[in-house]
Amino acid sequence: MKAKLIAAALLAAALAACGGKASFTLGGSISGLANQGLILQNNGGDDLKVNAGATSFSFPNGISYGTEYKVSIKQQPDHMTCAFLGGTEVGSAGHTTSINIVLSCSQNAYTLGGTVQGLTAGDLVLVNGSTSFTIAKGATSFTVPGTIPVGTAYGVTVLTKPDSQTCSVANGSGVMGDAARTNIAVSCTTP
Repeated sequence: MKAKLIAAALLAAALAACGGKASFTLGGSISGLANQGLILQNNGGDDLKVNAGATSFSFPNGISYGTEYKVSIKQQPDHMTCAFLGGTEVGSAGHTTSINIVLSCSQNAYTLGGTVQGLTAGDLVLVNGSTSFTIAKGATSFTVPGTIPVGTAYGVTVLTKPDSQTCSVANGSGVMGDAARTNIAVSCTTP
């Protein structure tokens, strides 16, 4: 770390002796950016649109030695949330030999659940993909364990019915949208 600081100081001193200031590229790395819509800013301006799939970014204009920078997210990508890691989005050019802002993005995910009617004979086991879960006798609502990423298909069905009852699932399949889904309806009857 000391070597980087000394190198940066020597570079700045050499450029100052020549009558110029060192210029630094303001950029960094991105992980997980799968969707369009991400817009970054530096110091409240200088908008930078970042394309889906990008693994790095850099603002078109360099910044001079000693210039403060504060990169922020003006707009999150569609159906995703991005965050800076380790406080790398703020600093002063020249503090280190290069600026490497680290940004991590992940798909938004929401809960899935619904209502239960008539479950009186015992426990009911439902399944969504490979995740099975139990709804206790007398329950009136349920939530599938975990969260489901936006754009992911789901399909909740009956795995094991309670003794002496028949249960059906309405609205059990679909694709997760941009909000929690609570419209699955489980209905149990006794023949």
